[in-house]
Amino acid sequence: MIAPTTTPLHTLRRCKAFASAAKRMHSSCVQILPEVAEALRGGRPVVALESTIVAHGMPYPQNLELAKDVSGILRSKGVIPATIAVKNGMFKAGLHSDELEDLAKAGEEGRAIKCSTRDLPLVASNYYHQIHRTKMMESSVIDVSGETIWGATTVAATMRLAHAAGIVTFVTGGTGGVHRGGELSLDISTDLIELSRTPVIVVSAGVKSILDIKRTLEVLETFGVPTAAWKSEDFPAFFSPLSGVKAPATFNDAMDVACAWAAGRDLGMSNGMLVAVPNYDPAGSNVEAAIQEAMKEASSAGIEGRDVTPFILRTVAEKTGGDSLRSNISLVKKNAMVGAEIATAISRVSSHSFNVSTKTISSLELPRSGVAKSRVVCIGGSVMDTVAKPDIDGKLIIGTSNPGKIHRSDGGVGRNVAEVLGRLGSKPIFYTAVGNDEIGRGILRRLGQECGVISNEKTVNVVDDVGTAEYYALNDHSSALIGAIADMDVLSHIPIPSDSDLEGVDFLVLDANLPVERIVEASRRGVQAGCKVCFEPTSVPKSKTLVQFDFLRFVTYAFPNEDELLAMADVFSDDDIISDEESGVEYKNLEVIKRAASVLLSKMMSGGQIVVTLGKRGVLLAMSSDSGEAPVYTHFPAKCIEEVSSSNGPGDTLCGAFIHSLLAGSDSAAAVQFGMEAALLSRSHECSAISPYLSSLSLDKNVRHMK
Repeated sequence: MIAPTTTPLHTLRRCKAFASAAKRMHSSCVQILPEVAEALRGGRPVVALESTIVAHGMPYPQNLELAKDVSGILRSKGVIPATIAVKNGMFKAGLHSDELEDLAKAGEEGRAIKCSTRDLPLVASNYYHQIHRTKMMESSVIDVSGETIWGATTVAATMRLAHAAGIVTFVTGGTGGVHRGGELSLDISTDLIELSRTPVIVVSAGVKSILDIKRTLEVLETFGVPTAAWKSEDFPAFFSPLSGVKAPATFNDAMDVACAWAAGRDLGMSNGMLVAVPNYDPAGSNVEAAIQEAMKEASSAGIEGRDVTPFILRTVAEKTGGDSLRSNISLVKKNAMVGAEIATAISRVSSHSFNVSTKTISSLELPRSGVAKSRVVCIGGSVMDTVAKPDIDGKLIIGTSNPGKIHRSDGGVGRNVAEVLGRLGSKPIFYTAVGNDEIGRGILRRLGQECGVISNEKTVNVVDDVGTAEYYALNDHSSALIGAIADMDVLSHIPIPSDSDLEGVDFLVLDANLPVERIVEASRRGVQAGCKVCFEPTSVPKSKTLVQFDFLRFVTYAFPNEDELLAMADVFSDDDIISDEESGVEYKNLEVIKRAASVLLSKMMSGGQIVVTLGKRGVLLAMSSDSGEAPVYTHFPAKCIEEVSSSNGPGDTLCGAFIHSLLAGSDSAAAVQFGMEAALLSRSHECSAISPYLSSLSLDKNVRHMK
């Protein structure tokens, strides 16, 4: 088993729920290179690369040179490469340059283990044991010294880890298949099994020429794997473009592949796809003859199983004077160029993204008729947040470029709340608007694939002449805001559900990003349909404007922070909510907050409730009394300093988790407690507004507090 190595704390947090990872679409236990993660978040094309070809496919330094060349080809096409490997038991998607070089040397140094899918749990078990033993303590970091041991992933293992990381397209040399005589020995590559069960597009030079190609295609047909040659009617045989076997189908361009892939996803098919690219290198016939000789030598020497392919490749390289190596390098580069085209097309066309002809969203969960199949509907903004700040040791110098870091993440209050509800299992329907661009496609794809949020062409307005909403913030080295630009024009196009769309819906959640008249109308429809309207104020100016339009009379639940609460209450109060004596202090007296909450409750629906986030002081729950008496207030102190902040991530998480808890039957007090627990998770997650680990939370202990 592979020994563990030093691992960042954020990776340990990712693996906290590894026991339930199989229940999730994408595993959180794959350490994704930041560059790769950023591309995936932004909906940009990414191509996975296997590590066996680097560690065992050819000698050093040719293997390293090829790996760099392939990465360069992909980058020249605007595609991010992600080499898949196992390093000291940790699954990785994307390697740093020094890691790639070490992997290239590891094969000849005996530090690389060839890993198929059956080997992945074994090579990772020691690492997982260390994680379990630490019990996920905040101060725990696994640190075991020693040489780096690599797990070099085969086609099958690379597919599995690429899918776990959320990567669709995978480029390799050749795929495994049915060995000659396989009808007797049943020696069939796991690559074929993995193609039948893992949704990844494999771009290769066809089936390795040492195998029984005809029987391999028969097995792929039996397993229901879409298989096609690239711009050819003949199925290629790795070194040769001709195998003597007709290809089951032909793809003439990348859009053919992308559309076929999207159609399969719309049908709910979970298998992969094989795209075979002919290798027209002139050394083909010479190499084929050498392969036949090498196969006889392997049989005579008793070489079997996983050792056959490396032996044959080495022997053929010797017999052909390097022709096979040159041909191998050539075909991998050709495959990379084709894979880049396919990955780019896939990023434009997805079964969870825009339909090619209508530029709308397709979804199996929400029919085109728009009939709701969820108890909760969210309406609000989808925004790409970008934050830039100089390096921690340097100050921001105005008027010139500054070295630093730029981070992008999905945002928007409505989108955030929908993500929370989706990750917790409530399957919300989401109404929003995006531009017809890669950013919008990426945001919606992640909501559907990773979070279980439902949307279709009726719930998402795709606007051609306006870009997806973006927020750019420039911070100083201490993360204090210097300035920001918000491009939110597209949010004025957010659609609202019809009366029939709200039938059977229990909760209607709105942020303040829509035009005022549309928010009021959606709320009116919600109340008429029997929904409880939930309002997330979004910002002080927006909330203050909105309440002037008699909007609160439709609202049952509101989720302001203290600034938003005081601003809204001030609209209705003849006297200042905060006295001169109280101004300028940090609202130490909760009575100020209670007075403001009382003002708003008097304007809300009967039985209205306000959940106020108070930053370091926790949460205040204010509930109106059905008997007309004074409101009931419950203060929930923060369990630790700044547990629930007023920033969007934790606040939006609290809102979504509160509603999810009510849907499960909890009372409001239990819902607040569950919301605070969820908010703490999001507050501690630096890479995104909403923690991807919300699905690990359990409502069981909260439901016990039901009324």
